[in-house]
Amino acid sequence: MSEKELARVGQIASMYHSESLAGANEQFHIHLRDNVIPARGGESALELGCGKGLWTRVLCDRYERLDVVDGSAELLAEVARSCAGRAHLTTHAALADEFLLATADTWRHIYMTFLLEHVEEPVELLRLARSRLAEDGVLFVAVPNANSVHRILALRAGLIQSTTELSENDIRVGHRRVYTQALLREHLRLADLRITLEKPVGLKPLTLKQLEPLPDAVIAALCASGDLVPENCAYLAAEAQA
Repeated sequence: MSEKELARVGQIASMYHSESLAGANEQFHIHLRDNVIPARGGESALELGCGKGLWTRVLCDRYERLDVVDGSAELLAEVARSCAGRAHLTTHAALADEFLLATADTWRHIYMTFLLEHVEEPVELLRLARSRLAEDGVLFVAVPNANSVHRILALRAGLIQSTTELSENDIRVGHRRVYTQALLREHLRLADLRITLEKPVGLKPLTLKQLEPLPDAVIAALCASGDLVPENCAYLAAEAQA
Protein backbone atom coordinates (compact mmCIF):
# COMPACT_ATOMS: atom_id res chain seq x y z
CA MET A 1 0.00 0.00 0.00
CA SER A 2 2.76 2.47 0.90
CA GLU A 3 4.54 2.03 -2.45
CA LYS A 4 1.30 2.69 -4.31
CA GLU A 5 0.56 5.73 -2.15
CA LEU A 6 4.10 7.09 -2.51
CA ALA A 7 3.81 6.77 -6.29
CA ARG A 8 0.51 8.66 -6.13
CA VAL A 9 2.10 11.43 -4.04
CA GLY A 10 4.98 11.65 -6.50
CA GLN A 11 2.60 12.16 -9.41
CA ILE A 12 0.76 14.94 -7.57
CA ALA A 13 3.95 16.71 -6.44
CA SER A 14 4.57 18.42 -9.78
CA MET A 15 1.20 20.18 -9.49
CA TYR A 16 2.49 22.30 -6.60
CA HIS A 17 4.83 24.16 -8.96
CA SER A 18 2.28 24.68 -11.74
CA GLU A 19 0.86 28.07 -12.67
CA SER A 20 -2.64 26.87 -11.77
CA LEU A 21 -1.68 26.81 -8.08
CA ALA A 22 -0.02 30.23 -8.11
CA GLY A 23 -1.67 33.64 -8.36
CA ALA A 24 -4.96 34.01 -6.48
CA ASN A 25 -4.66 30.52 -5.00
CA GLU A 26 -1.30 31.38 -3.47
CA GLN A 27 -2.63 34.67 -2.06
CA PHE A 28 -5.40 32.77 -0.27
CA HIS A 29 -2.95 30.23 1.11
CA ILE A 30 -0.52 32.88 2.34
CA HIS A 31 -3.34 34.72 4.09
CA LEU A 32 -4.45 31.48 5.72
CA ARG A 33 -0.90 30.66 6.77
CA ASP A 34 -0.40 34.07 8.35
CA ASN A 35 -3.65 33.70 10.30
CA VAL A 36 -2.95 30.17 11.54
CA ILE A 37 0.73 30.11 12.58
CA PRO A 38 1.15 31.78 16.01
CA ALA A 39 3.37 34.87 15.84
CA ARG A 40 5.48 33.63 18.74
CA GLY A 41 5.95 30.12 17.38
CA GLY A 42 7.58 27.99 20.03
CA GLU A 43 10.06 25.29 20.91
CA SER A 44 9.12 22.60 18.38
CA ALA A 45 6.83 22.02 15.41
CA LEU A 46 6.05 19.20 13.01
CA GLU A 47 4.70 19.93 9.53
CA LEU A 48 2.92 17.02 7.85
CA GLY A 49 2.89 17.68 4.11
CA CYS A 50 4.95 20.61 2.84
CA GLY A 51 3.54 21.43 -0.60
CA LYS A 52 5.80 24.05 -2.17
CA GLY A 53 7.06 25.23 1.21
CA LEU A 54 4.90 28.33 1.74
CA TRP A 55 4.30 27.34 5.36
CA THR A 56 7.74 25.82 5.96
CA ARG A 57 9.64 29.05 5.46
CA VAL A 58 7.58 30.85 8.11
CA LEU A 59 7.68 27.88 10.49
CA CYS A 60 11.48 27.92 10.19
CA ASP A 61 11.53 31.50 11.42
CA ARG A 62 9.22 30.90 14.39
CA TYR A 63 10.32 27.58 15.89
CA GLU A 64 13.52 26.41 17.51
CA ARG A 65 13.13 22.92 16.03
CA LEU A 66 11.16 22.03 12.91
CA ASP A 67 10.56 18.61 11.35
CA VAL A 68 8.91 18.41 7.93
CA VAL A 69 7.40 15.20 6.54
CA ASP A 70 6.28 14.60 2.96
CA GLY A 71 5.91 11.60 0.70
CA SER A 72 7.60 13.50 -2.14
CA ALA A 73 11.40 13.65 -1.97
CA GLU A 74 11.21 16.21 -4.79
CA LEU A 75 9.14 18.66 -2.74
CA LEU A 76 11.30 18.12 0.35
CA ALA A 77 14.47 18.84 -1.63
CA GLU A 78 12.98 22.11 -2.86
CA VAL A 79 11.96 23.05 0.69
CA ALA A 80 15.45 22.24 1.98
CA ARG A 81 16.97 24.48 -0.71
CA SER A 82 14.64 27.36 0.09
CA CYS A 83 15.47 27.06 3.80
CA ALA A 84 19.19 26.42 3.36
CA GLY A 85 21.36 27.04 6.38
CA ARG A 86 18.63 26.33 8.93
CA ALA A 87 20.30 23.76 11.18
CA HIS A 88 17.10 23.28 13.15
CA LEU A 89 15.16 22.03 10.08
CA THR A 90 15.01 18.29 9.45
CA THR A 91 13.16 16.76 6.49
CA HIS A 92 11.73 13.23 6.39
CA ALA A 93 10.69 11.51 3.14
CA ALA A 94 7.78 9.35 4.28
CA LEU A 95 4.03 9.07 4.34
CA ALA A 96 2.64 10.97 7.33
CA ASP A 97 1.04 7.94 9.00
CA GLU A 98 4.14 5.79 8.64
CA PHE A 99 6.37 8.52 10.04
CA LEU A 100 4.10 9.03 13.06
CA LEU A 101 3.98 5.29 13.73
CA ALA A 102 7.77 5.01 13.58
CA THR A 103 8.76 7.99 15.74
CA ALA A 104 8.77 8.36 19.52
CA ASP A 105 9.28 12.14 19.37
CA THR A 106 6.68 14.67 20.43
CA TRP A 107 6.08 18.25 19.30
CA ARG A 108 4.51 21.32 20.89
CA HIS A 109 2.70 22.18 17.67
CA ILE A 110 1.73 19.88 14.78
CA TYR A 111 0.55 21.34 11.46
CA MET A 112 -1.75 19.30 9.23
CA THR A 113 -2.85 21.84 6.62
CA PHE A 114 -4.38 20.76 3.32
CA LEU A 115 -3.57 17.13 4.05
CA LEU A 116 -6.72 15.52 5.45
CA GLU A 117 -8.54 15.84 2.14
CA HIS A 118 -5.77 13.78 0.49
CA VAL A 119 -5.38 10.76 2.76
CA GLU A 120 -7.26 7.47 2.81
CA GLU A 121 -7.73 7.27 6.59
CA PRO A 122 -8.03 10.82 7.97
CA VAL A 123 -9.33 9.82 11.42
CA GLU A 124 -6.48 7.36 11.94
CA LEU A 125 -3.97 10.02 10.88
CA LEU A 126 -5.50 12.47 13.36
CA ARG A 127 -5.25 9.83 16.11
CA LEU A 128 -1.58 9.28 15.31
CA ALA A 129 -0.92 13.03 15.35
CA ARG A 130 -2.69 13.28 18.70
CA SER A 131 -0.34 10.65 20.13
CA ARG A 132 2.69 12.72 19.12
CA LEU A 133 1.54 15.98 20.72
CA ALA A 134 3.58 17.13 23.71
CA GLU A 135 1.72 17.93 26.92
CA ASP A 136 -0.68 20.82 26.22
CA GLY A 137 0.35 20.60 22.57
CA VAL A 138 -1.80 21.98 19.76
CA LEU A 139 -2.77 20.47 16.42
CA PHE A 140 -3.42 22.99 13.63
CA VAL A 141 -5.70 21.78 10.83
CA ALA A 142 -6.92 23.50 7.67
CA VAL A 143 -9.04 22.18 4.80
CA PRO A 144 -11.03 23.61 1.87
CA ASN A 145 -14.69 24.19 2.76
CA ALA A 146 -17.29 22.21 0.79
CA ASN A 147 -19.82 24.95 1.52
CA SER A 148 -17.70 27.77 0.13
CA VAL A 149 -19.77 30.37 -1.73
CA HIS A 150 -18.38 29.30 -5.11
CA ARG A 151 -19.49 25.70 -4.53
CA ILE A 152 -22.96 26.79 -3.40
CA LEU A 153 -23.31 28.88 -6.58
CA ALA A 154 -22.12 25.96 -8.73
CA LEU A 155 -24.75 23.74 -7.11
CA ARG A 156 -27.53 26.27 -7.72
CA ALA A 157 -26.39 26.70 -11.30
CA GLY A 158 -26.68 22.96 -11.85
CA LEU A 159 -22.95 22.58 -12.52
CA ILE A 160 -22.48 20.08 -9.68
CA GLN A 161 -24.82 17.64 -7.96
CA SER A 162 -23.50 18.22 -4.44
CA THR A 163 -21.15 20.67 -2.72
CA THR A 164 -19.04 17.69 -1.63
CA GLU A 165 -18.61 16.50 -5.22
CA LEU A 166 -14.97 16.42 -6.28
CA SER A 167 -14.20 19.00 -8.96
CA GLU A 168 -11.74 18.45 -11.82
CA ASN A 169 -9.19 20.48 -9.89
CA ASP A 170 -9.79 18.42 -6.73
CA ILE A 171 -9.10 15.23 -8.67
CA ARG A 172 -6.06 16.74 -10.38
CA VAL A 173 -4.39 17.58 -7.07
CA GLY A 174 -5.31 14.28 -5.43
CA HIS A 175 -8.21 15.15 -3.14
CA ARG A 176 -10.26 12.22 -1.88
CA ARG A 177 -12.95 14.27 -0.15
CA VAL A 178 -14.18 17.83 0.43
CA TYR A 179 -14.81 18.76 4.06
CA THR A 180 -17.89 20.33 5.50
CA GLN A 181 -17.52 21.91 8.92
CA ALA A 182 -19.63 19.07 10.35
CA LEU A 183 -17.36 16.40 8.84
CA LEU A 184 -14.19 18.10 10.10
CA ARG A 185 -15.66 18.35 13.60
CA GLU A 186 -16.72 14.70 13.47
CA HIS A 187 -13.29 13.48 12.37
CA LEU A 188 -11.59 15.45 15.12
CA ARG A 189 -14.06 14.09 17.68
CA LEU A 190 -13.55 10.50 16.51
CA ALA A 191 -9.80 11.01 16.95
CA ASP A 192 -10.41 12.11 20.58
CA LEU A 193 -9.32 15.65 19.85
CA ARG A 194 -10.98 18.66 21.46
CA ILE A 195 -11.50 21.71 19.26
CA THR A 196 -10.31 24.83 21.06
CA LEU A 197 -10.59 27.35 18.20
CA GLU A 198 -12.26 27.55 14.79
CA LYS A 199 -11.46 30.18 12.17
CA PRO A 200 -13.40 30.89 8.97
CA VAL A 201 -10.83 32.09 6.43
CA GLY A 202 -11.37 33.69 3.04
CA LEU A 203 -14.37 34.39 0.82
CA LYS A 204 -14.30 32.72 -2.58
CA PRO A 205 -17.36 33.80 -4.61
CA LEU A 206 -15.97 32.35 -7.87
CA THR A 207 -13.56 29.63 -8.91
CA LEU A 208 -9.84 30.38 -8.75
CA LYS A 209 -9.69 30.53 -12.55
CA GLN A 210 -12.48 33.12 -12.58
CA LEU A 211 -10.82 35.12 -9.79
CA GLU A 212 -7.43 35.19 -11.49
CA PRO A 213 -7.99 38.38 -13.60
CA LEU A 214 -8.94 40.42 -10.51
CA PRO A 215 -6.43 42.90 -9.04
CA ASP A 216 -4.33 41.72 -6.10
CA ALA A 217 -6.06 44.26 -3.85
CA VAL A 218 -9.45 42.65 -4.55
CA ILE A 219 -8.09 39.16 -3.88
CA ALA A 220 -6.56 40.47 -0.64
CA ALA A 221 -9.97 41.83 0.39
CA LEU A 222 -11.58 38.46 -0.35
CA CYS A 223 -8.87 36.71 1.68
CA ALA A 224 -9.78 38.87 4.67
CA SER A 225 -13.56 38.46 4.30
CA GLY A 226 -14.28 34.97 5.60
CA ASP A 227 -15.92 36.55 8.62
CA LEU A 228 -18.74 37.89 6.43
CA VAL A 229 -20.15 34.41 5.83
CA PRO A 230 -18.45 32.08 8.36
CA GLU A 231 -20.33 28.93 7.31
CA ASN A 232 -19.55 29.62 3.65
CA CYS A 233 -15.91 30.71 3.97
CA ALA A 234 -13.30 29.36 1.56
CA TYR A 235 -11.27 27.45 4.16
CA LEU A 236 -11.93 25.85 7.53
CA ALA A 237 -9.13 26.23 10.08
CA ALA A 238 -9.15 24.72 13.56
CA GLU A 239 -6.93 24.23 16.58
CA ALA A 240 -7.38 21.08 18.64
CA GLN A 241 -5.83 19.46 21.70
CA ALA A 242 -5.82 16.00 23.26
